[in-house]
Amino acid sequence: MADVEFDTTELDKWEKRILAIIRDEAPKEFRKTVRQAGNLLRKKARRNTPRLSGELRRSYRVKMKRGRNYEVEVGTNLFYAKMVEEGHVIKTSRKGEVKGFVPGKFYFRKALEETEKEFPAHLKRSIRRIAKEMGLDVWG
Repeated sequence: MADVEFDTTELDKWEKRILAIIRDEAPKEFRKTVRQAGNLLRKKARRNTPRLSGELRRSYRVKMKRGRNYEVEVGTNLFYAKMVEEGHVIKTSRKGEVKGFVPGKFYFRKALEETEKEFPAHLKRSIRRIAKEMGLDVWG
C-alpha cells in the first residue's frame, strides 16, 4: 500500500478561523480550555517527577499569562528543578574537581510529550462544547 500525503493547509486555516471565533465569542470558555491544558501538563509533570522529599512535585504552578493570546505557563521556581530535569555534574572540592555526572530524568519533557498527544482530543471536545453553547450544529 502506498503512502498518501494530504495537504492540510486549508484545514489549518479553517482551524485558526474557528479558534479565533471561539476566542472572540466565548472568551471565558476558551480561557478555561487553555487553563485545563496547563492543569493537564502539571498533573503529568507531578506524576513523572522523581519522588524524594516530594517538594519538587508539590512546587508546580499553572499561571495564565495576561493578554489576548491566552497562554498558560507551567513550571516551578525551585532552583534545582533544571538540574533534576537535565542532569548535572558532581563537584568534590572548592577547586571544582569533577567527580561525576548525574544524568537527567527528563520528567517534564516526558510530561509535555504526553500532554501534546492527549490535548488534540481534549481540544476537540472543548470546541464541540463551546460550539453547542453558541448554537452551532456539531457532530458527536
